Amino acid sequence: MDDRIIGLVNEAKALNSKAVTLPRLLILASLENLGEDGAAYRELGAGLSMKDGILYSNLKALESMGCITEKKIREGNRSMKHYSITSGGRETLDSTRKWFANWLKE
Repeated sequence: MDDRIIGLVNEAKALNSKAVTLPRLLILASLENLGEDGAAYRELGAGLSMKDGILYSNLKALESMGCITEKKIREGNRSMKHYSITSGGRETLDSTRKWFANWLKE
């Protein structure tokens, strides 16, 4: 087997494989782009065109991994969930990007 492929396999072992799914990477990238302000649940769902079940389960998974934080905020009489990326989430996203960049070289 090509040494480059073996290297990619070895590098992949360092990735957070639980975070490397399309919905989770899209959520992390979106929250990273929004900065410290983050986004409300509805904004994420609408912006990413994700159904509630997919969005909710992936947000909970990312939260349990320490990649994002959830905070409840009140807006008038309404309580909303608001999400932000953590430093661990940024590290996870960055290492995944680097791995993909290495994979796509050549």
